[in-house]
Amino acid sequence: MQDNKRWFYLVLFWVVNFCLGSFYAWSVYSTWLAQHYSVIAGATVTVVSLTYVFSIGAAMNPIAMVTAGFLTDRLGPRPVLFGGGLIVTLGYYLMSISTDSSLLLIGYGICFGMGSGACVIATVTSAVKLFPTMRGFAGGSVGAMYGLGSVCLPPTANALAQSYGITTTLLFFAVACFVIIIASASLIKLPASRSVAPKAGNEDLNWLQMVKTSRFWAMFVLFLGATLSPLMLFSQTVTVAQVQIGLGMSAAVLSVSVLALANMSARFLAGTLSDKLGRALTLALAIAMAVLGLLFLSMAGQGDAALFYLGLVCIGVCFGSSVGIFPGYVAEQFGPANASMNYGVMALAFSVSSIIGPNIIRMSVEGGQYQSAYFIAIGISAVGLLAAWYCKSFEKKH
Repeated sequence: MQDNKRWFYLVLFWVVNFCLGSFYAWSVYSTWLAQHYSVIAGATVTVVSLTYVFSIGAAMNPIAMVTAGFLTDRLGPRPVLFGGGLIVTLGYYLMSISTDSSLLLIGYGICFGMGSGACVIATVTSAVKLFPTMRGFAGGSVGAMYGLGSVCLPPTANALAQSYGITTTLLFFAVACFVIIIASASLIKLPASRSVAPKAGNEDLNWLQMVKTSRFWAMFVLFLGATLSPLMLFSQTVTVAQVQIGLGMSAAVLSVSVLALANMSARFLAGTLSDKLGRALTLALAIAMAVLGLLFLSMAGQGDAALFYLGLVCIGVCFGSSVGIFPGYVAEQFGPANASMNYGVMALAFSVSSIIGPNIIRMSVEGGQYQSAYFIAIGISAVGLLAAWYCKSFEKKH
């Protein structure tokens, strides 16, 4: 394939993922929707009570990747993007007409979670295969655009909600996602991933063969350890900023962008860095950053905005590094022929993190002790560091 066409497709993948970055505007959506539901119900609906919706959405994201990865390997990214884009659009529409958390669960938790997962795996794994000598860069740059969307779109959503209300804001995002994702998909004419990958050989494992290896389980634990603390914070960033630090709404929304900006930067830089240092070492450094960030958060009290933001930066770097590196890492370790499906299975670690992490902090919110959540997350991160050490040993052999 000509270089200019490869880069054109990569840019389209960037555009799609920028749009999907609105998934991490959850802290903004939930704050406004809690107020909206309270007015309708005539009783107080708290942000904490909606946390389970984020957990379901984040869990459905990689679950959808398994099926979408299988389809991408066999049909190419275009039909998967069409389907995923329509499901994301439906999710936003259902959110816009929701009057309680039940329809929100279907809209955000199921539709948005599954639709975004399908689009992400179709774009990231296709990019990795288009640039086989720069897998870290390709996967990281696509992930970086997702991160950029999570920087820009939360304050945009908050500003629109202040001016037009949350229901109109969500309807606007539904239309925007439909136009951007479907238009981009119509311009992508890539063959099935299997047809552009090298012929399957001894280095190419299918998902059943992959899960029988110690390499898979070490990488699974590593992925879980690297994503748990970020997902814990993403679910309650605005609430933690308001309750623990005492920030107002605007400054609390800024904390979402701080976390997302670090996430975005790391997705790009860590992917490129891992091409030079190795995947496991780069991921170990990222988890060490998360541990440092959790320690900063545990020390931050009322008015300590700078220390709080610094902690978020460290945790965002860890998250961005892990999701930026892993698509190429999986293709590297288990072969490119089944890379989309294999990454979907590996990303189930993300599902586990998305269930455990938000629930750790939800219980801490109810008890008023955030520090306990931070130290539990440090313990799980330490297990991830041990897994990174093991991964480094087989990385050399492989």
